[in-house]
Amino acid sequence: SKLRERRDFLVHRIREIEGLTVQEPKGAFYAFPKIELKGISSDEFCKRLLWETGVVVPPGSGFGRYGEGHFRIVFLPPKHILDEALERIGRFVGSLAK
Repeated sequence: SKLRERRDFLVHRIREIEGLTVQEPKGAFYAFPKIELKGISSDEFCKRLLWETGVVVPPGSGFGRYGEGHFRIVFLPPKHILDEALERIGRFVGSLAK
């Protein structure tokens, strides 16, 4: 299905970004990547991602006590939109790692 293709694409691309890890979602239309960078909260990560790239993702801190250090990203948008968002996220994470 198109949804499965988008999920697989999203997971693959996130796993290519050094500084992020992700489990394959089972039955949901979103992923919950872990931010593997020291010294940045999920709130700060998501605010800066929005300000610096225009990509909106909610911080994991809003999804319960184990959400800190993660963010939520849906894979419902068309593949070209996901591709652009993931490209921006990759550049952003790369800039934080320097």
